[in-house]
Amino acid sequence: MNIYDIAKEAGVSPTTVSRVLNGNKNVKDATRKKVLKVIEGKKYVPNMIARNLSVGESQNVAFLVPDIENPFFNKILHGITDQALVYNYNVFMFGTDENSDREHRVLESLKAEMMKGLIIIPVCETDTITVGKLKNFEKQGVPVVLIDRDVKNANFDGVFSEDIEGAYEAVECLIQEGHKKVAIISGPETSRPGHDRLKGYKKALDSYKIEINPDYIVYGNFREEESYQAMKKLMELKNPPTGIFLTNNMAILGCLRYLKETGKKLCRDVCLVGFDDIIELTYTDIHLTVVTRPVYEMGCEAMELLERRFESKQEATAEKMVIRRNSVKTWLVKRGSEKFAKP
Repeated sequence: MNIYDIAKEAGVSPTTVSRVLNGNKNVKDATRKKVLKVIEGKKYVPNMIARNLSVGESQNVAFLVPDIENPFFNKILHGITDQALVYNYNVFMFGTDENSDREHRVLESLKAEMMKGLIIIPVCETDTITVGKLKNFEKQGVPVVLIDRDVKNANFDGVFSEDIEGAYEAVECLIQEGHKKVAIISGPETSRPGHDRLKGYKKALDSYKIEINPDYIVYGNFREEESYQAMKKLMELKNPPTGIFLTNNMAILGCLRYLKETGKKLCRDVCLVGFDDIIELTYTDIHLTVVTRPVYEMGCEAMELLERRFESKQEATAEKMVIRRNSVKTWLVKRGSEKFAKP
């Protein structure tokens, strides 16, 4: 049974049933007893999510990610959900498949009364439709927190990483091992990680007075298959690179698959440095040098930013809301894949 069935049998309104379930004192004793008798007789167990929605006290946090198959985003989810448990919130994840239209549909389907807050990794930073919908949520009292990726022409709280510095360090690592022909398999330039890591790549080449070769800049768009094709394109060049910077974990997987299928060897035929670690590689004989960062902690911090917004809203202070944009550091873990193996 739902509250509408109970209301019909008790001869009262659904609002009255809701008030009884939530202990509201503005219900006559006789009416309360009548409703409770129906509830007891039907062994009704309230749906907590529906109950929250009915009284405007949702404890639900929506989390939008561009690729639900990417372990990086799952690690962020782990941090968000662990921190959400501290505050007794429910977290619901929605995948947008790196597709702006799908992102719009998901945001359209989410209603303000269904959510306490929203955490999002947006597909494209210049998407005015997404920005408009996020601003509208804020106007309706639903705080928005960005994570890993940014949007333009709006100010939202967010947690990001120092991608330019991380990319610079990755490329510098290859250059210092003697590589002059260094390529990059980049992400989409419409995302902060995509253009910032490309910027770090170019900055490192410029610092070491190495001319940028346009043929060495290819796009895998943070996808495994596209990165596989990008790797194929680079290795089939007349003058292929000796070192390649892979800008995310899915690019790493695509390139390793290419090496496996073509019989080429890491550190013999080409050297690689990646961005974001893949824990499963520690169980193999592939020792990949990577730029890493505190991914789980980024998720925890995003949930903390959201909680601060909830607290500020409850306090109803007249003081202007302070936008918090936190940045986490990256660091390089050297495992030898930047070096050619000695004959």
